[in-house]
Amino acid sequence: MQDYSERPIYWFRKISEIPRPSYHEKEISDFIVKFAEEHGLKAEQDEVWNVIVEKPASSGCEHAPALILQGHMDMVPQKRPGSDHDFLKDPIRLKEENGLLKAEDTTLGADDGLGVAWMLAVLEDDSLIHPKLECLFTVQEEVGLGGAMHLKPEAIRADRLLSLDCCAEGITDLCCAGGQYAYMDAKLNRTVNDSPVYEIQISGLKGGHSGADVHRERGNAICIAARIAEEMIRNGIQVRAVSMNCDEKANAIPRACSFRFASASEEKRIMDSIHTSTEKISEELHSSDPGFACTVIHTDPEETAADEASTKNMLDFLWLAPKGFQHRSMDPELNGLTVTSLNAGTAETSEDQITVTWLIRSMFDSAAADLLDILKTLAERCNVGFRYTEFFPGWQYAEHSELREIYSEVMKEQGRELKTEAEHGGLEAGIFAALHPGLDICTLGADCRYYHTYDEELDLASFARGYETLRGVIAKCAEEQK
Repeated sequence: MQDYSERPIYWFRKISEIPRPSYHEKEISDFIVKFAEEHGLKAEQDEVWNVIVEKPASSGCEHAPALILQGHMDMVPQKRPGSDHDFLKDPIRLKEENGLLKAEDTTLGADDGLGVAWMLAVLEDDSLIHPKLECLFTVQEEVGLGGAMHLKPEAIRADRLLSLDCCAEGITDLCCAGGQYAYMDAKLNRTVNDSPVYEIQISGLKGGHSGADVHRERGNAICIAARIAEEMIRNGIQVRAVSMNCDEKANAIPRACSFRFASASEEKRIMDSIHTSTEKISEELHSSDPGFACTVIHTDPEETAADEASTKNMLDFLWLAPKGFQHRSMDPELNGLTVTSLNAGTAETSEDQITVTWLIRSMFDSAAADLLDILKTLAERCNVGFRYTEFFPGWQYAEHSELREIYSEVMKEQGRELKTEAEHGGLEAGIFAALHPGLDICTLGADCRYYHTYDEELDLASFARGYETLRGVIAKCAEEQK
């Protein structure tokens, strides 16, 4: 066998040849099952294409507690404007620049291709001393943790789990938020329109991840557009919705949004109201979003537009709903971690409806349920439709973790110190913890920057060091006997 240090990048290149956007993981799942068969390992594949591969303990380590390694197979499919890349057919085209691995005009898929590659390298490595290993490859992580949510409690058989879905070297997560998606479905009662049509364009906001950046309280383009429209109505201006669109991601704070409306009101009054609202909001956001801009343009005529009543129902909900950061932890170990938040992330318009997606997050199921109830009640009062997904649980902070101590010892042997970080984003770890109460969980990864974008890059030196650390943690786990 080749030098073990070469194998992770070999496997990363191999899986990059296989298209694997969320909901399209069958080919990569089948690849892993075939890999297991070729290496004489037991593999279980379920109906949504999650895979568990077992590797028996090394000789003499049969009594050491088993260890689960885990990562997800799917990747976020984003490409540079103008790219003709087909994520359902084309391999990811890799390139190396200054010690960084990148892709040609697309996401790289290091989130979580690095974890998948590491597990394949571990599974084929006969030189590594290890306890019994259960490698869990999940699907649909990037679109609501769907693969993990599909698992049954019997899938988590060991008492400790090392998640390899981490994009930072030498940092391990301590906890994560749970959450759920909710949807406002505002029906548009369209009637004949003979009035001019305008488009409000919100742009220039910083955006960010709705888990990692929500405490920065940046502007939300959807909510800002709704506020500006509400202020027009309060100024006596007619507003009849035509469309609202924000083509981002539910777990991202939206940077841009467009709201089209028809109005028979005097154009000067419309422009003055929007200008006044923009000036106020610019002042409020001058620190968090100095690039904020709002422009208004005339657009093509529309034969129909929503009546004023259904327009106001929709805008009232968006304006009145709780927004962004809600509560933080006062536990010194969690360093002011955001505990509860919610984010309006996407907006789309169909023939007779505007749908806005919300993502509720909290470390406490009760707090998330409270926010959901607030939104449900508000939807009833505003006469808009409302639906929601099943809640995915959070992972509670545990003051003591044997696996975290082992990880820390390995880092010290390498002359480094393990850092800890509390996570407000949703992780599969929360679902695993709910499936197996008392499960000891750590996360381990390598430096990957700009993930979920076409600028994504993986630090190759960090990738190699991370794998060395992973091998060290596995070997030290094998030393422990029941």
